Amino acid sequence: MIKSRYISDVLELLLDGDEGKAAKSQIPFLSDTNYEYTEGGGVFISFSHSAEIIEYRLTQENLVLNGVTIDSPELKVGADAAVFLTNGIIDYLEIWSFDGHYPDHELTNYVLKQAWRDSPERIINIKE
Repeated sequence: MIKSRYISDVLELLLDGDEGKAAKSQIPFLSDTNYEYTEGGGVFISFSHSAEIIEYRLTQENLVLNGVTIDSPELKVGADAAVFLTNGIIDYLEIWSFDGHYPDHELTNYVLKQAWRDSPERIINIKE
């Protein structure tokens, strides 16, 4: 189970497109296990998964899905996110700041927007 609401929200929007909808069914089998904050630029979130996830493995081996922008009072310019699938299974999430300055902790106030062409243009706005 993913503990972070922020990470769950990012994945929810990233996997909302045509290519990601099949992978969305993998979310209940994921756990956010490691957060690696880079030298100010962003964060890599690694996932472990339960054995049941194999039933929802995609036929496309390796896939990168992006197109969610992140705005927050803690980000001067904003950030972007991409999810990486390896062997058809969600492997990790990368979030990077547009200006190279990303905080070394989880965001609690944020606006996420779908930004790919022909997206449903969903928005998640959290203010805590």
